[in-house]
Amino acid sequence: MVSMPTGAGKSLLFQLAALHGRRHRPGACVIVITPTIALALDHERTLATMSGLEGSRALTGDLTPDAAGQVIAGFRRGEVPILLISPEKALQEAIIPSLIEAAADETSFAGLDARLTHVFVDEAHIVESWGRSFRPDFQRLPALLARLRQANPEVRLVLLSATLTPAAKEVLRRGWQFDGDWLEIDARVPRLEHDVVVASFDYEAERLEALDWTLDRAPRPAIVYTTEVAAAEQLFAHLSDERGYGRIALFTGATGATARRDVVDRWAREELDIVVATSAFGMGVDKSNVRTVIHACLPESPSRWYQEIGRAARDGGQALSATLFTEMAGRDDKDRALDIATSGWLSIDLGKPRWEALLQSASDKRWLGGAFRMSVDLDALREGLGPASSDYNRGWNMALLTLMQRSGSIRIVSVRSDGDQATGTWDVEVVEPSLLEGSDGAAWTSIFAVRESERRDALAEVVPFIDLMRNPRRSCVTRTVFEMIEPGSYAPPCGRCPACRSDGVAPPTGLRSEGMEKVWSVSEGYSGPLPAGVMLVEPADPTFSVRFPELLQRLVDVGVQQFVVGADQAAETVAILAEVDLGPGLVIAHEDWTGGVQLASVATAMLLPASPRLAETMSSRFLAWSGQRGGIPAVMVGRRDRSLGGRRLDQFASPHAPILESRLDAWSFSPMNLESSQ
Repeated sequence: MVSMPTGAGKSLLFQLAALHGRRHRPGACVIVITPTIALALDHERTLATMSGLEGSRALTGDLTPDAAGQVIAGFRRGEVPILLISPEKALQEAIIPSLIEAAADETSFAGLDARLTHVFVDEAHIVESWGRSFRPDFQRLPALLARLRQANPEVRLVLLSATLTPAAKEVLRRGWQFDGDWLEIDARVPRLEHDVVVASFDYEAERLEALDWTLDRAPRPAIVYTTEVAAAEQLFAHLSDERGYGRIALFTGATGATARRDVVDRWAREELDIVVATSAFGMGVDKSNVRTVIHACLPESPSRWYQEIGRAARDGGQALSATLFTEMAGRDDKDRALDIATSGWLSIDLGKPRWEALLQSASDKRWLGGAFRMSVDLDALREGLGPASSDYNRGWNMALLTLMQRSGSIRIVSVRSDGDQATGTWDVEVVEPSLLEGSDGAAWTSIFAVRESERRDALAEVVPFIDLMRNPRRSCVTRTVFEMIEPGSYAPPCGRCPACRSDGVAPPTGLRSEGMEKVWSVSEGYSGPLPAGVMLVEPADPTFSVRFPELLQRLVDVGVQQFVVGADQAAETVAILAEVDLGPGLVIAHEDWTGGVQLASVATAMLLPASPRLAETMSSRFLAWSGQRGGIPAVMVGRRDRSLGGRRLDQFASPHAPILESRLDAWSFSPMNLESSQ
């Protein structure tokens, strides 16, 4: 489970996974489960420009049946290194067999060479929020992973997000943490690139006037977010028809698939200055030069605000974030935020009769493998409602069923579909038998205990956030939001929000990433010629200044993948390694390898620093690391006669005799040859 800031390289993880896998097996592939069509299309566009990943495809709803069939066929043949797919698609019974087939070690059909190595869930934080209400398939995905691991226990899972609150982390752990190894990476890096403006208005007309004024002056490209589809449509009409903006587009959940693809492509080609959107646009879309994000609303959570301002400044430059919301008599943006944050929370008095109605609507009732299954109709009306169902009624029935699934009382087996469109029929498995007997009993107490806990968590997030936005000069806005999302973290004042400007606080000059203290305890193993443990290599150029590229190439040729070098050598090392046939490689400076930072368990070389004091520290730490890692080769590069702590390096650094750098060209590092050389 990985939490890294926007622009820090989350997408790089699944790109590397596919490339690394295909170095060892041509048909190796990964699937990336994406929450929005915009994100899937953006990833597809980016991957099309990357050597080795050009064949990656997004399986989206705008594809014709023939085109979708061709994508699946190419995936089965091993021609698609990265398959981008929605939860709903991934759980379709017509597609699951192809995924399971790719995960299996062998197939009985010639030419089906796909070998699935990883499942990535992008923007995993919405599993908790969206999966709770209108997209239950997000919370059914662990069942898919379980089926894939039945075919191959080695299939790996990576959950990716820039904003994981404690509640979201707990939902992910509860759903995804099986009995295998589990690692959590949390970079805890605040987002401080934005000049933050927050303002509330007594009337909608005042907010619209302020929005026009801001948008006329704000740097481009810009995104204007609203909460509701209707509000986005009205604002788009106002800006395009009344204000005369031409390079503008609309993107909401109601935008058709073809139009979505067109907006994403035009946005990437710099043909649009402004996109008016709901949260359906922008989640993970990697446009580096967005300069402005305006919220013409009050987001319903600190996570949403933080996530959406992160659409800007991905190139490291500054950006503008303006939040303009209404606070007035009647229904205002504050009320909408509270409603959305706490939507999907049924009371037990209304939940029970809804379940009774669903039971009465059930068809295809059967016992299967000791479990009771049935198909329920989402249009079922509880007593007191009628005469006809509606989207509102179906939504509450969905909310009840997903709540019951989260409590462990039922399991949603499948959501039936007609082509790409979900129908109103869900197949469920009843885990708690007493639910078949009526509405009373301990099962309902357990179900609504989960509901109450989740509701408290949601309120605990949204109420302080609303209070902060209503009083933006009370404390640093960006730091406070970050600490709401990452409790226990520390962020310096941003220097660019209303409170910081009022107090004269300057922006920080630098930030440090955490997360480097976490590392897998085991490696994939090493198959090169180096022996286990430490080996001392004497460089041809002890200053590492004249023949540095030759040294790196020799180390790469014997399987070294990780390099600990001086701060002044780090950038050069990266540039050199980028030009050699290395595959994934890691570089860290001596000064950055602190006590809290762990090295990966791969063959590693450390260049001994010139400073005697730093060299003693680095050599001691390197020897300790090698001892903990057992069979991992560790190469210390330095002069054999160098004195550290009063002892020559060749007297204590390695059980093997030192060798000259040139011997790396042809050295056969077998134990027999080592003994004969000594």
